[in-house]
Formats: sequence, C-alpha cells, structure tokens
Amino acid sequence: MKRRRHLKVRVLLVSTIIFLISIIVILVFLFLFEKKDKEVRYYYNETVLPAMIDDIVVTTKIIPKSSNRRLNEKREIKYIVIHETDNTKKGSDAYKHSQFLLTNSDSITAWHYTVDDKVIYHNLPDNEISWHAGDGRSIDGGNMNGIGIEMCVNIDGDYEKTLKNSAKLISYLIDIYNLSIDDVKLHRDFSGKICPNRLISENRLEDFYKMIIEFKE
Repeated sequence: MKRRRHLKVRVLLVSTIIFLISIIVILVFLFLFEKKDKEVRYYYNETVLPAMIDDIVVTTKIIPKSSNRRLNEKREIKYIVIHETDNTKKGSDAYKHSQFLLTNSDSITAWHYTVDDKVIYHNLPDNEISWHAGDGRSIDGGNMNGIGIEMCVNIDGDYEKTLKNSAKLISYLIDIYNLSIDDVKLHRDFSGKICPNRLISENRLEDFYKMIIEFKE
C-alpha cells in the first residue's frame, strides 16, 4: 500500500512539474509575441515586414509566387540598391507601381520597395533575389544580394519628400540587417545605367547619403 501511495505521489508530482513547465513556455511565447507586436516588426521567412517606418505607412503586398517577377530564391542581404522609376506621369506613385508588379507578370523585372512622398509599398521579401540591378547572377551583385528600392518621380508628387521617406526606409533597413552606409549602392554601381537618374544628374548624391546618416543617428 505504501509503495502505491508513493507511486501516486510521484506521478502527481511529475504531472504538476510538467503542467508548470507548460505554463512557463506559454507565458514566454506570449511575452515574445507581445514584444514583436510592440516593435511593429513582423517576419515572413526571415524577412521584416514593417508596418510603419517613423511616420510613414508601409503597405505589404507580396507578388504571387506564380508570377514571372518572383524568383522565390532566398539569399544573403549585403546591399541596398537605389533606383528611380523614371516615370514622370501624373499619378505614377508607389501604389500604381505596386499594382503594376502585382498584376503584370509579362516581365521578370521586380524590386522590393517603392517609395513616394506619402507611403511605401513592399512587394518582395527582402531576402529574395530579384532582377533590378541589371547584373544578372553576378557573385555579390545587386540582383543576388541587394534590396531594390524604387523612388517615384511622378510630376504631381513631392520629390523632396520622396527623398526624405526613402532615406528613412534605407536607414531602417541598414539597422535591421546590420549593414553600413557603404552598403547603400546605386543601380549605376552594378550595371553602369544612370540610375537613379534625377539624383545623379542634379548632383544630390552626397546630400542624400548625409540624410540617411542623420536618420540613423
């Protein structure tokens, strides 16, 4: 009888310990989930999906995996590659370019973010290869290792605010992916194309890089 009682006590003790461990695991999980929610950082296959960057709303609309624009190949992030859309038509804002990527799969060209004077659209996971830098599959190239950012230049937009919003996004990505200002490249650096065209032709590269650094501080 005593052995049976001791056995029951042991079983009860083990059950209690398992129950308490389960409670602790659940509480830790809830704590971590709440922490991520407060930081407004959400992860999609090891890539950040920011909802806000400073005062800018970021809308995520990931290109379907079936699209020709989506390679679905993961990679290491080494650079941020800056572009301009070269589309000056009225209304050619971030939303319009995002919709184009989502609905038109005729081309293989794509990029990760589009920025205008009001919002940011996020169309590819940051850790996926995309064709935007014009250097094919060059080792350590812009396509293979760069996050492509397109800045809008529509005539009815505020280009100065677009630059500011882009600088905030780049500063955020530098911090998140442990990069440096030296890792912020131009489309021109990989293919020779004069892009971002307006930023280069107006000799504003130095000021733009300074703006990125200021937002990091």
